[in-house]
Parts: sequence; C-alpha cells; structure tokens
Amino acid sequence: MATKTEKWVMNDTQKAFVADVQNAGDNGITLFELKMAGKDYKTGSINTLLSKGIVVNAGEKEFACNVVYDGVVVGKVTKKAVIYKMA
Repeated sequence: MATKTEKWVMNDTQKAFVADVQNAGDNGITLFELKMAGKDYKTGSINTLLSKGIVVNAGEKEFACNVVYDGVVVGKVTKKAVIYKMA
C-alpha cells in the first residue's frame, strides 16, 4: 500500500503568530503579552511550530499581577509565561 506524503504548510493562525514573534525581535514575546495586545493564540497551533523548529521556547518571564474583586485590588500574584523567539 503506497502512502502519499504531503508538504506541511502553516495555517493562517500560525503565520500570524510567526509574524508577531518576528516583530518582537531578539527579546521574544509571551502569549500573555500578545493577549494584552488583543491577539489570542492557542498552544495547539504553537506546539506544531515548536516541534517543526520554527519558533523556540526561550525561557520564562514573570509578570506581577493585581488580584481584583469587585473593582478593588485584594492582593498581588506573580505569573510566569513562556517567551517565544524565532529559531
């Protein structure tokens, strides 16, 4: 039984993510920073780019966040996010 191999092609979401990572330059960018800019990417699209070696995990970045309840700051928390860079 013969198998047909197809060339993998990035979808539109992956192309947009790669463009955003390229625009971030040497500092890289996190999904949190992209979300704050109004762009919401899911890890499923990004994992393929990681496994293909197009983008790399360049460590983590910490963000200090306020915990808000009913419009009142009730605490603070530190969140970590993965930094993505071009391979």
